[in-house]
Amino acid sequence: MTKTRDPSQRFDPEAVHAKYQQERDKRMVKGRTEIRDLTADGLFAKYREDPFTPFVHREPISDEVDVAIIGAGIAGVVVGAKLREAGLSRFRLIDQAGGIGGTWYWNRYPGVMCDVESYIYMPMLEELEYIPKNRYAFGEEIRDHLEAIAQKYGLVEDALFHTGVQKSEWDENTSRWIVRSDRGDEIRAKYLIMAVGILNLMKLPVIPGMERFKGRSFHTARWDYAYTGGS
Repeated sequence: MTKTRDPSQRFDPEAVHAKYQQERDKRMVKGRTEIRDLTADGLFAKYREDPFTPFVHREPISDEVDVAIIGAGIAGVVVGAKLREAGLSRFRLIDQAGGIGGTWYWNRYPGVMCDVESYIYMPMLEELEYIPKNRYAFGEEIRDHLEAIAQKYGLVEDALFHTGVQKSEWDENTSRWIVRSDRGDEIRAKYLIMAVGILNLMKLPVIPGMERFKGRSFHTARWDYAYTGGS
């Protein structure tokens, strides 16, 4: 016996497309995706300040190395470790953060975890003889592990933290990369490795009236435990 199809359940592609268009229009509000330029907006530049590591003033550095690595997150740390294993000793990690970790240095909000299994995500586990504590690692464990790699391979001593690269250019006469920073450094390197990642720029949405708000506020990538409590 053939079951009669309910006419009300007939597939109408035009109706489905119209419904999707309605839902899309709800979200495509003018200005909804606008973000503030925190590099140029003096009023909101404070959101970029590092609450985890005190800024230490130092004299500009002029140095020549084999390799300059921009970024001290997972990519920069692993490359540095592999360079050490290959016998290279003259290189520097350069990062705007105050220490090792990249996105895991900055993102320390309560409960932050990685959505990729720790055995896949965390690098050089065998080299450090380390077994992850959880199937999905918390941010603190990932950051501690990266710091352990950096310590094992001696990457911290010559690193330049709280240092932003402003310009890098190839000098044909000396066959070297010239890397200049916002702290007056000039690093000459035979090789330049870009390990800046894709999650290094924090985004602050344009919220009407935000410039008049007088209360305490901060970005999740600069979580203020001194204000919220916890650790």
